Amino acid sequence: MTVELLETMETISKRYSVAPEEAAELEADPKAEELTITWQRVGDRPPSVLVTAPAGEECWAVPIPHRPPWLMDRIVKDAPAWWLK
Repeated sequence: MTVELLETMETISKRYSVAPEEAAELEADPKAEELTITWQRVGDRPPSVLVTAPAGEECWAVPIPHRPPWLMDRIVKDAPAWWLK
């Protein structure tokens, strides 16, 4: 990634509380009480989304690849307008 591309990067992150059964469905750390959704766009490239949840003693952010319907609804509902295009 070049400095020029980094200058065009747009990033928005939001944190959400999750119920224990939602964390279990995501196969996240059972102690995870929240997840973070990050929407990104760089230049003319297609936008992306990253979902993470804290894990372990130090609460490192671990990517969550599974996208059940309730999570997809949340991703789309709260997405910035530029991400939906």
